[in-house]
Amino acid sequence: MILSPRYLPRLAATIGLFTRYGLRDVASQQGLLDLAPDDESETSDDERDDLRSRAAGFRTRLVELGPAYVKLGQVLSTRPDLLPPAYIQELEQLQDDVGPIPYEDVEATIEAELGGRLAKLFDEFEREPLATASLGQVHAATLRDGRAVAVKIQRPNIREQLADDIEFFRELARFMTEHTKAGKRVDMIGVIQQLERALADELDYRLEARNAALLRRSLAEFPHILIPRVIGAYSTTKVLTVERVRGTKITDIAPVARLEHDFTEVADEFARAYLKQITIDGHFHADPHPGNIFVILPGVENPRTPSELAASERRATRRPAVTELTKIEAEAQRDAAPIVPQDGRVKLALIDFGMTARLPGNLKDGVVRLLLAIADDRGDDAAGVLVELGETLEGFDRVAYEREIATIVARNHDLTVGDIRAGLVLYEVINLSFDHGLRLPAQLALLAKALFNLDAVSRALDPSYSPIDAIRSYSTRVADERAKRELSPQRLMQMASEAGNFLAVLPHRLDVITKRIAQNELGLKIDAPQVTTLLAGLQKVANRIFSGLVLTGLLIASAMLLPHSERLGTAGFVIAAAIGMYMVASILLSDRRERRTRIDKSG
Repeated sequence: MILSPRYLPRLAATIGLFTRYGLRDVASQQGLLDLAPDDESETSDDERDDLRSRAAGFRTRLVELGPAYVKLGQVLSTRPDLLPPAYIQELEQLQDDVGPIPYEDVEATIEAELGGRLAKLFDEFEREPLATASLGQVHAATLRDGRAVAVKIQRPNIREQLADDIEFFRELARFMTEHTKAGKRVDMIGVIQQLERALADELDYRLEARNAALLRRSLAEFPHILIPRVIGAYSTTKVLTVERVRGTKITDIAPVARLEHDFTEVADEFARAYLKQITIDGHFHADPHPGNIFVILPGVENPRTPSELAASERRATRRPAVTELTKIEAEAQRDAAPIVPQDGRVKLALIDFGMTARLPGNLKDGVVRLLLAIADDRGDDAAGVLVELGETLEGFDRVAYEREIATIVARNHDLTVGDIRAGLVLYEVINLSFDHGLRLPAQLALLAKALFNLDAVSRALDPSYSPIDAIRSYSTRVADERAKRELSPQRLMQMASEAGNFLAVLPHRLDVITKRIAQNELGLKIDAPQVTTLLAGLQKVANRIFSGLVLTGLLIASAMLLPHSERLGTAGFVIAAAIGMYMVASILLSDRRERRTRIDKSG
């Protein structure tokens, strides 16, 4: 139970996150204040602080509460339907705000995981970390063969610290789903499941290693996109070793470099690489923020891409791959795009593959149709795809929803190409869906975050570039890939098998249908949710018409009696007046109750 003594300290801390940092209204809307102890529910916001400083305080407090809350903040940064924009922007900065792991713990973890002394495993190992994060930190090192690598080490005992917090989040989400209005509109349990999956993936570095290898193979056709290779022999569940990238953060590109090199081509290649991940593979890097992407200028020594490795291969017979990672790398070099050995173009390097997302087949096809509809200014089609992908809740007004989605799409389509923000449009669409009572899959929030960061990266490379152009030009390839998939031997075999099964059972089904028709047992069931509301309205109208006719008859009878019996006629008029007043009062009260009910459902 969420109100058990075990969870009360966490509950008070969680509610305090909202009430103390400018989110009292959000906490009230989500139903959290009903759970708060008196001292927490009465805590007021600091009026002296502006919105930005309160959002920064919110982020700082998450770090103080521990790694589970840091990861929750990162998940919430993908949910603009739950938090205001200023808080979303602050939560994007959570990655680098955690203190370092003591070096003695780093050394002990590496030696326990890799089974050897640190001095024997590495030729050099820097004591100061390159970066820190909520679950681990990264150190620069050099292998015995001279290769420069980056080694990520998991924080000691982090799994035990997270387990109890996750159980609390799960109980809180379950309570809010069952007892709050917001919990019925937002998939709170889905948010926590997204958090659990993210933590499970990031706590097992073998999954991150495989993600990196798969994405390196997937993007091998883009010769200027570098994903560093994983060193499998030096990677375990708690230690991950990859080739070290030396580059410049895209936010720190020098003006001189912009004059000497063309960044438009690499921006377009990066956008097309992401579109391939989303629309073709259905597996994409879900956190491409500027801190995870580096610009590599010509002449700087760095790991080589699959294209460069394939171009420099001189052996007639390749060494056979043994491990899964080496097999994936061999496939990447086999499928790599050809490249000129002395190519002087700028490259982009992607790192940190702990957060990736997968789109199931039906969702991937829906996302493709949604992106193309947004890019082509087809708001009605975009709304139709969203309704198809989501779950409509009580009170959902499809006509009004389609009208507002069309307005958002048209408004952004009228902007110049350089001003269009594909990720921002998707965020607006998710917000509007939440407001109208349409619950969308959690993967769409991750997709919106990826596209939002894709916009930021593209504009850091070339301020005039927009991924919308790439989305439009990519539609032909998406159609070709879909046709190939539908006409592949496996798909044709599946269709033939399904057709065979259908033909096999068709005679029996026809026999059952004809027997029921002959015995007059065949019925037709129509499920039309609006029919009940329509019948109730018609019944109300009929009751009011009948009451009006009775009242009219009483008035006429009283008027006819008045010349013969003044007492009876007057009594009839009094009764008619009383009935009339009762009818008016009843109608007014009934209409007011219904109006309040509609407001409560929409709120």
